[in-house]
Amino acid sequence: MLHRRLAVIGAGHLGKIHARLAKQTAGLELVAIVDPIAAAREASAAENGVAAYASHHEIAGQFDAAIIATPTQYHYEVAADLLASGVDLLIEKPITLSIEDADRLLALAKTYGRVLQVGHVERFNPAFVAASQLIDRPRYIEASRTSGYSFRSVDIGVTLDLMIHDIDLVLSLAGSHVVEVDAIGATIFGPHEDMVQARLTFENGCVANLTASRSSFAPRREMKVFHAGGFVQIDMGSRKLQSIKPDARLAAGDLDVHALPQAEKDHIRQHLFESLLPLEEVELPATNAIADEQADFVHAMQTGEKPRVDGAAGREAVIVANMVAKSVQRHVWHEAQRSVRGPQFTPMPGLAPQKREAA
Repeated sequence: MLHRRLAVIGAGHLGKIHARLAKQTAGLELVAIVDPIAAAREASAAENGVAAYASHHEIAGQFDAAIIATPTQYHYEVAADLLASGVDLLIEKPITLSIEDADRLLALAKTYGRVLQVGHVERFNPAFVAASQLIDRPRYIEASRTSGYSFRSVDIGVTLDLMIHDIDLVLSLAGSHVVEVDAIGATIFGPHEDMVQARLTFENGCVANLTASRSSFAPRREMKVFHAGGFVQIDMGSRKLQSIKPDARLAAGDLDVHALPQAEKDHIRQHLFESLLPLEEVELPATNAIADEQADFVHAMQTGEKPRVDGAAGREAVIVANMVAKSVQRHVWHEAQRSVRGPQFTPMPGLAPQKREAA
């Protein structure tokens, strides 16, 4: 197997995880840790027994592949330089801050024939992988992703930080374009939104309600999907999957439960999730989604096949995330004596609260 010489660029929380796992990923040879902060790069380099550098320019031509785990604001600058140098890339999500920058990276990857993968790691979560094989034409999706405040990724809001995971997942499930977005949010610590609730409507009629918070007392990574074939609930943290496939007679509309004898009604009431709506619970084996993501990166480099989450998928997630962020900024609350807009509840001078006519 041909090994790709790998540099991990960014020695923060995710960069350190990527570096440790890359040492164990077949097809990768970790050769360098890059970070402008000396203490961060030297600690990670010492842990993994490789050299540390302040800039990737110092080792130009000495690596074939890179994992970019810098703050999002630097993704485009670093990625554009490396793609033009013939380096294959796995970029942590989001791919870039703007659609224009994402378009430029896609064009560079095509021009230079490079792999461009985006780190939407939940696509490799075993519970989601299993659930996606059961889901048939999603009609309604609920997703909640909440955490405590970690002081990480403060250069972006919670929409690009956390919600974008679920945006990517619902885009992969719905298989349709988003035609309408309505969202509200609030800034707790700033400078960007820390809590967001969004409703996405797709061209095919599917609707998704997404909640994200990085200032929550209860961490959650859950998704519920009502689809043409039944219902699926995913707990991505515990890797648990619950699914319901309705009895064929019920699904076809051939069973009138109200016309059944009382004894049968009583049986259904007591055994509903064993009979007409049989519930199956599965706990998936423990896997490391980031390790699987790296293995997919290696596979794409070795075979020329598209990675599971390519640059185009990363771009689509940013498009929808930006739609959500704009909707959050536009939302107006009409209060008793004033009107306020956006996640920072900015007063709107001259915008008087609407008076409702008496019925």
